[in-house]
Amino acid sequence: MPNDTRRQWIGELTAVLEGSTSPEELESAAGELASSDDPEALDALAVFLRRAEFLDRLDEPDSSNRILHLNGVLTRLAGKPSAEVARVCLALVDEPIYLEYDRKSLVLETLAAVVPMSTETAEAFRRANDEGYFAFNALLLARNGSPAALELFRSMMGEKKVEVEERVELLHKGILPYRTRLAILQMVGAILGDGLEEPVTVAAIESVFDYKTEWFSIHGPAPPTWRTASDDALRYLIDLGGRASARPNLPETLPPAIEETTEIARALLNRRKA
Repeated sequence: MPNDTRRQWIGELTAVLEGSTSPEELESAAGELASSDDPEALDALAVFLRRAEFLDRLDEPDSSNRILHLNGVLTRLAGKPSAEVARVCLALVDEPIYLEYDRKSLVLETLAAVVPMSTETAEAFRRANDEGYFAFNALLLARNGSPAALELFRSMMGEKKVEVEERVELLHKGILPYRTRLAILQMVGAILGDGLEEPVTVAAIESVFDYKTEWFSIHGPAPPTWRTASDDALRYLIDLGGRASARPNLPETLPPAIEETTEIARALLNRRKA
């Protein structure tokens, strides 16, 4: 799109954002800017997303869901994750108006969609932990899976101010869906040396090797099959199993589960060599 045409298009959409009182019209115009992958369009959108009066027109004060249309805009923003999208969200994440009506959760979800996560974004998540987003953040960080995200997740599992039971649950939910990723396995390997409470360390190990449906009272994540893991991940899994098995005082069901899983990894590697 030529520059003049692009600027005219941005101007037309921002005029809607400036003057419309229709939430649907506002969401549509903001969504076009959000999904445009255009830095100038994103800058224009960011100006409005920081204005309380705009957020009140987007999701009206008497509406039953005060983040319905904002969610629609940020979902489209997350649909094309990039460093520019992260920059927009970092300008919003500490705004006081985003603590209202839990708008901040939408910004954090959008930030987590950008891979790899930057150090600046990880620090924003760290700050949000102290605002009641600890559990919410942990699962977003695990899903992001990049080094900065997993380093923060790992440090959070050592946070003594958070109950052991909560950290155990977050390890199960955070590791299990991504247990075939090499980076996740490496994080679990690092956790083994962190000197955490034994139930926390065991939770990290069993999330890889010994899935149990009773961990989750309603709908928990399901583990991916090991055949979807890369060769490097399978080799690391075997090494991790050896180190985990050497730990004293493991629950009696865990060593057989570790052995079974490492045998599956060996069989898969052998089959791939054939």
